[in-house]
Amino acid sequence: MRVLGGKWTGSILWHLRDEPVRFNDLSRMIGGASKKMIAERLRHLEEHGLIRRQVMATAPVSVQYQITDHGRTALGVLDMLRTWSERHTAEDGM
Repeated sequence: MRVLGGKWTGSILWHLRDEPVRFNDLSRMIGGASKKMIAERLRHLEEHGLIRRQVMATAPVSVQYQITDHGRTALGVLDMLRTWSERHTAEDGM
């Protein structure tokens, strides 16, 4: 829970599930989180081996993030949580 339980962590992993994403694109996808918060969560996920950070040799320099095989193991749990949330939100009339 310490690794996946942080605010925005699940959203970050979910957005990285299909392909590598650049930092600014990820910030736009997530919406309600500050860039500082996203950067903190990304560092945390990288420390735990769930994502990989890659600095691109472009002008200007850009950074992209990609989920690792270890990180992919969490996607099933996140998908079950998404399904549960959608089901109970619909049942509660929210």
